[in-house]
Amino acid sequence: MTKSELRNLYSQQMLVEAVVEPSLSSDGWIVEFRHARGGLVPLTDGNGIEQCFGDVDMATENALDVGFHQVRIVDS
Repeated sequence: MTKSELRNLYSQQMLVEAVVEPSLSSDGWIVEFRHARGGLVPLTDGNGIEQCFGDVDMATENALDVGFHQVRIVDS
């Protein structure tokens, strides 16, 4: 989902957690959000392609832009 779609879900209290973790497909970091009904929703661009960030700080900043004040960082 795009950042604006995720902001909308956050304002409806449908997202319960922001998670930043290493990408499995490239050398970078992805942002996912835990949905209130279960499952993870990734941050994507307008074409539905998962966003990958070059460093953990940029990924965290994008997670905070959705509305969260806290982000869980998973470092495997």
